[in-house]
Amino acid sequence: MKNSQAIGFLRGVFPVVPTPLQHDESIDLIGLSRCLKFYLDSPTAGVTVLGSGGELPYLSDAEQLAVVKHTYQCVNKTKPVIVGVNAFSVHQALDKITAYQGMADVVMVLFTDYYKHDFSALKSALKAVVESSPIPVLYYHFPQVSGLFLNYYQLIELLNDTGVVGIKDSALHLKSAKKVLQYCGYSAYFSGLSLLLPELMGVGASGAICPIGSIAPKLTTALFDHCVNGDEKAQHITQKKLIHLLPIVNNLSIEPARQFRLLRFVTGFPVNLLKHASSPQAASKEALRLLGLDITAKVRRPLPALEAQSSSRIQQLLKQAQLVAQT
Repeated sequence: MKNSQAIGFLRGVFPVVPTPLQHDESIDLIGLSRCLKFYLDSPTAGVTVLGSGGELPYLSDAEQLAVVKHTYQCVNKTKPVIVGVNAFSVHQALDKITAYQGMADVVMVLFTDYYKHDFSALKSALKAVVESSPIPVLYYHFPQVSGLFLNYYQLIELLNDTGVVGIKDSALHLKSAKKVLQYCGYSAYFSGLSLLLPELMGVGASGAICPIGSIAPKLTTALFDHCVNGDEKAQHITQKKLIHLLPIVNNLSIEPARQFRLLRFVTGFPVNLLKHASSPQAASKEALRLLGLDITAKVRRPLPALEAQSSSRIQQLLKQAQLVAQT
């Protein structure tokens, strides 16, 4: 697939849709419909299903296909759909992608490092997927999960030489991000955290595929629009609201302002300091439940369940972000 075939609509905020579960951990397709309607009724550019926030690696292949089919029926081509593909091999990735043909506008491929392999093997595998895929491919760069800590030279090489249409970058390393944007301007670049948009949009970022957008799609899209329009005052006001949601997708025990300062420090450090990823799925689902969506906060074990005291903390953060009324 050539870059020009999919680049046109790959711009804006694509929230990562959670995968709602029943109390027995089976997939709640009715709850998924409610989530999708929440995003379809918002101004987001499209939706992302089977991302990390959608518990992708914890679902069977059959369940993943059921989520994609249901999403296709609910969205009904009203917005672009990005579908996550987690695989260990080229054949495994292509089997999934082939099954999604006609239902996904773009696939977002994450190779997981079970046995160690070098960069040339990753590049060869990604290129093989792109060459045989009937759907345009984004490279999903999430080293804290995949174990593949690539430098910006390698990321630039992947984007320039494999035929992917772009990248979702969840590494949260600004130096690498800016270098990629400098040398791969024709590729779609999506940040894994919308709070970084004010710093990245001015150097060519396409938008965000992010968990905060899943909780606050309207507010996150507003931040994107303010960045596009160059309205720095509105950017600051909107970003300040969204900062209150950072603990929900990261660490509920650290205050939002302090967490954002720590984030700015680690993202701006010369080397990538973030070596592990937290699990935001239960807290994000609870936030959506508190916003009025009839879903549970249940997650697939062994993902950490929502702690008893967390709901009131999440409610407080939603109020601070002005997403629910103060009482």
